[in-house]
Amino acid sequence: MEQFFENAALSGALLSPDGRQLALRVVPGDGHDRLAVLDLASMRMQPAAGFTDAAIGDFLWVNERRLAFRLTDRWQGQGRSRYGSGLYAVNSDGSAFRQLAARQSTQQSKSGRTLLPPNTILMESIGDERGTAIHALQTEHGEHGAVQAATLLSLDSVNGNHTEIDAPAGIGYWLYDQGGQARIATAQTHDQNRVYWRDPATEQWQLLAQFDPRSNAKDVFEPAFLTPDGHFYVSARNGGDKAALYRYNLQTRQRDAQPAVASPDHDIRASMVRSNTRLLGIRYTTDTETTVWLDEDMQAVQKSVDALLPTTVNTLSVGTRSETPFVLVASRSATQPAIYHLYQRDTGLLTVLAKSRPGVNAARMSAKQLQHYTARDGLRIPAWLTLPKAGAGKPQAARLPLIVFVHDGPWQRGTWGWSGEAQFLASRGYAVLEPDYRGSEGLGDAHFRAGWKQWGLAMQDDLADGVRWAIAQGYADPRRVCIVGAGYGGYAALMGLARDGELYRCGVALSAVADLETIADGRWRVGASLYERYDRYPASSLIGEAPRDAAQWRASSPRHVAARITQPVLLAHGQLDRRVAASDAASLYQAIRQGNPNAEWLRYDDEGQGLTLPGNRIDFWRKVEQFLARHNGPR
Repeated sequence: MEQFFENAALSGALLSPDGRQLALRVVPGDGHDRLAVLDLASMRMQPAAGFTDAAIGDFLWVNERRLAFRLTDRWQGQGRSRYGSGLYAVNSDGSAFRQLAARQSTQQSKSGRTLLPPNTILMESIGDERGTAIHALQTEHGEHGAVQAATLLSLDSVNGNHTEIDAPAGIGYWLYDQGGQARIATAQTHDQNRVYWRDPATEQWQLLAQFDPRSNAKDVFEPAFLTPDGHFYVSARNGGDKAALYRYNLQTRQRDAQPAVASPDHDIRASMVRSNTRLLGIRYTTDTETTVWLDEDMQAVQKSVDALLPTTVNTLSVGTRSETPFVLVASRSATQPAIYHLYQRDTGLLTVLAKSRPGVNAARMSAKQLQHYTARDGLRIPAWLTLPKAGAGKPQAARLPLIVFVHDGPWQRGTWGWSGEAQFLASRGYAVLEPDYRGSEGLGDAHFRAGWKQWGLAMQDDLADGVRWAIAQGYADPRRVCIVGAGYGGYAALMGLARDGELYRCGVALSAVADLETIADGRWRVGASLYERYDRYPASSLIGEAPRDAAQWRASSPRHVAARITQPVLLAHGQLDRRVAASDAASLYQAIRQGNPNAEWLRYDDEGQGLTLPGNRIDFWRKVEQFLARHNGPR
């Protein structure tokens, strides 16, 4: 159980700009992620930073010798957290440590120097990585905690001095040039996006484009990245269904006629792989991660690494001005969590550095297959199917007990990668079906919009149609189907029991939405980032608005159909959930329990939305295992 749900032992690795050192976020014996640095020539590791009450969060190289980072907490529940993330910098050998931003509103440095406030967030940016400056955001929050705008700062990581970077009002997203100057800025609202460009000739901001982000007009785009040599790339649908990556001419304000990267099945949301002078490659995710290399040397390295590691997706990275032959390789698959290797271009030698989850044996994990089925209205639904691994000398069984595992969001989608939940369930003998139902993101505009105002309706039909497909294909035993999910997935699990009771033998719902009316005011946006694309759409578009949709909300809310949930059901909720109040979840449980003696309830006092602590995750899934064995196990 622990191998599936404990925190990763290694959760990040980043080469220094000169390629001589590797920064690693590792978990020592006390469980708090620390920052360590590996010298690649000597293969000697030394600690750089660590805390007794927090873990290292995001980190980046400021220059070839200095790192900046923020903190997080992987061992305290959301309700026990006393501090913000702070902002810190340190040399790779642990010297010249400096706190730059406070973890609480009254905190000062030991020298008495006033720190930046706790709402100061580390921001990654393009730059020459030779100086000591970094970029940071000071965020402004609106109703329900959603980030509305941010101020951009240039912050010296050595002395703490900072200046505010001039920008038009309401900006929340920036792109930088190779000199570290903000060049592209986006102001985002529900009905209007404005994209600005700071012309290097005048250093004045100019309005580059303005459009309604909800439309599918040809002029709508999202900034993607700005290359070191000044080329601007954007993601745009160009009036079609799938978003592609285009180069955008800042002088003529026109996109290239042909996309740089496109896919017939997926929206392209790309990032760049760069040196300090040019674009080396374009990285994006379809079914899995892909890198298109524009650099011939990196193409050759990718080919060599893939030949050595043919069963995994191998992500390569290099120092932006590397002075060494070292290439960092992160290898992943559906059966293998990330393994980090070091490849040497001059010798072709590939060395294993570390495994993110050393306890996971890939040979015992189950394959993950992409399938498609047709919903009742003709919409094509992708779905990931994980079947239990056949035993030695035994064929894979048919007519298995099935778990429909519904992803959260609902504005997310599945990919071909290792999933602790799916692998855990498969290891216990269940077939696992993960549909990318309508409303899921990244599969085109039509697939996304087909889910608007369809909570409990067509979105639910897609899940039921997936069950019927799995039965017809011989994968699932029609008498042993259970629906499981968290967040939106928990909501869908409860609505599946109420709406399609003949299909589901049981259900499990973690952090489930109990009443659509309580989230249609935008509360589901708590903590939403300016970089989440769905955040540009108002709740009135995605879920509905009062009073017009109130009757449908009532018909599609577990709270109001609780009497129809008669199958065994396990509900779990964090006492400190800000999106769905624990009292609402407890009331829902009591309403179900009145007519259902097989309703069970779990409460986690120190958790909010979802489960952040490994101990709570392990406890929850142990209870899920027992629940499924009682209600959906072998005949």
